[in-house]
Amino acid sequence: MPSPIITGRFNHAALNTSDVRRSVTFYEKVLGFYEVPRPSFSFAGSWLYCDGLGMMLHLIHDERFVPQRSPLGTRTGHLAFRVSDYERATRQLAEHGLEVELRVLPDHGYRQAFFYDPDFNLIELGEWPEVEKMVV
Repeated sequence: MPSPIITGRFNHAALNTSDVRRSVTFYEKVLGFYEVPRPSFSFAGSWLYCDGLGMMLHLIHDERFVPQRSPLGTRTGHLAFRVSDYERATRQLAEHGLEVELRVLPDHGYRQAFFYDPDFNLIELGEWPEVEKMVV
């Protein structure tokens, strides 16, 4: 069997959006991202970054993309971000008028907050420890 490929840090996640400006505004105002230079592709989009995150978020406009809302839940694809002050984060989500589902991670007790971006991409904020401290 061949050996595994050695990868570096996670570079970016890409999400489809039906409205690039609306999504950029959401990620800037709700999660503190900001736009960074993006190549002049033949399609609309935006590259976003958030200090300390270590990766970018690429928003891609696709005219065939139709946002579909599904029930809030943890078993569908989602983006998850660690927050250092869970209470403050959930208060801020409420201040932004977002529908939020709060959960507690079984066996660990870490609290999680799930909500949607404007295109119904699921986002999770959680209070678990740094990943490096979780590796056994």
